[in-house]
Amino acid sequence: MFYLRIILTLFILSMLNACTSMQTIEATPEVARLNFKPGEIITVHTQDKTVYEFKLIRITEEAIEGKRQTLPFYEISKLEKKEVNLSKTVVAGIGGTYLVITGGVALLFLLSLL
Repeated sequence: MFYLRIILTLFILSMLNACTSMQTIEATPEVARLNFKPGEIITVHTQDKTVYEFKLIRITEEAIEGKRQTLPFYEISKLEKKEVNLSKTVVAGIGGTYLVITGGVALLFLLSLL
């Protein structure tokens, strides 16, 4: 029964993964407003290669504002948004499930030999 719990736990953990990627967004007020909403986490790359990641408070015509940062658009080189890639997540979940099941069957087989 103990080994069945381990296999079940590994199966559940393999289903909880998510593949994400970063989507590059043009650094203009109009495009930023279309892609980001207040409360989302935003990644901002500046002209001097500094990277900021913070919770978005608001986007004005001049700047992107967070709780502790206000970054004018003329200093921003690019914006990034994290996206979950559904197809990669499904494939990773299927692969993880396959590995857990085949590993569990092999483990049960080996234990039956003892």
